[in-house]
Amino acid sequence: MAPGACDHAGVRRTVLVVEDDVLQRRVLVHRLRALGVELVYEAGDGEEALEVLERHASIELVISDLAMPRMDGLELMCAIARRPAATAFALYSAMDRELLACMELLAHERHMRFLGFLAKPADNAELAALLVRAAPTQPVPHPPPPSTTRAERAAGLAAGEFVPFLQPKVRFSDEVLVGAEALARWRHPTHGVLAPAAFLDELEADGLVGELTVAMLEGAIAAIVDRPAGAAPVPIAVNLSLSFLSVPGVADVISELVRRRHVAASLVRFEITETVAMSDVGTCLENIARLRMRGHHFAIDDFGVAYSSLQQLIRIPADEIKLDRSFVAGVVPGSRAALTLDATISMAHTLEMIAVAEGIETATEWRFLADLGCDVAQGYLVSPPLPVAAFHDWAHARAAIAAPRGAT
Repeated sequence: MAPGACDHAGVRRTVLVVEDDVLQRRVLVHRLRALGVELVYEAGDGEEALEVLERHASIELVISDLAMPRMDGLELMCAIARRPAATAFALYSAMDRELLACMELLAHERHMRFLGFLAKPADNAELAALLVRAAPTQPVPHPPPPSTTRAERAAGLAAGEFVPFLQPKVRFSDEVLVGAEALARWRHPTHGVLAPAAFLDELEADGLVGELTVAMLEGAIAAIVDRPAGAAPVPIAVNLSLSFLSVPGVADVISELVRRRHVAASLVRFEITETVAMSDVGTCLENIARLRMRGHHFAIDDFGVAYSSLQQLIRIPADEIKLDRSFVAGVVPGSRAALTLDATISMAHTLEMIAVAEGIETATEWRFLADLGCDVAQGYLVSPPLPVAAFHDWAHARAAIAAPRGAT
């Protein structure tokens, strides 16, 4: 299972240590070499560091103190951000947490590869983890999505070309499958399978998001009903846009789809995104309340981004909070993102809600979220979104593995 995979920590790095205190610098250099770093360069301040970077283009990681004479760590960080090379950067400082959090935000705004903080003195475990995070990353080029016309999109909806792919959700505690999210895909007759980036904004502009939502609901319900013989039903969550929920009577439309296939309401769940504000609060809340009364469960998707998360938390009778990928990606212990995750998970538990981390892609992210007590994981580390038949095969294989451990 991928979450149990080990990070590759044996890669040799080229590191520049920037520290005006000679003793602390030498100790840090010695520890890096003991951890297998191939080349370690030294500098006493930011100006000297920039000179070293000019001479040695192979440097992959800069570990810098913050308070230094001549050019301090802040100036050095800004100077590195202006360089064409994407050099990874970490701070080695005993400064207060609020200042360091500000530095972290600044680094992200400058699009730096900011890897976090090392406390003084740094221990070997922190250094080793930092070196793993410093592994060079190669961006994967993505061709622009093909352009389509409104007529093509409308015809695709009418022909049933828009289908759900299912992405599994598993418990952190035992890796048992607990649900799935239905993610829209377009099986285009010419372009192949298209992801939402190729059509979602266009369908919104076309006024066809309602038709897409109905197609996803019908596909999710069919996946629950038409599961293999003997397989336990898996709850499937469908995304509901607030524009869709603003339509009077939508709750009755959904209930009729569920009733027609004789599916338990608890198996058809909904995720409400925050990327748009409620255009008609009263109608939205009425539809949500009716669906909740009929046994459906709700999650607040993309929690922490876009529109008033706390207000949505108060308004919507949700059972889950889904932590947005932007908080989870490359999370660094001690960073503001890490503290926010910790606080949000604690808040969810206080409210007797389930905390779901989405977009988990590395074993490091898995371990960190598990240590924080997050409940459920979703992301490519667990599984990519799968066609319905492939999802059922995946679920069957997972159940066969879990059974000997007594998982339920």
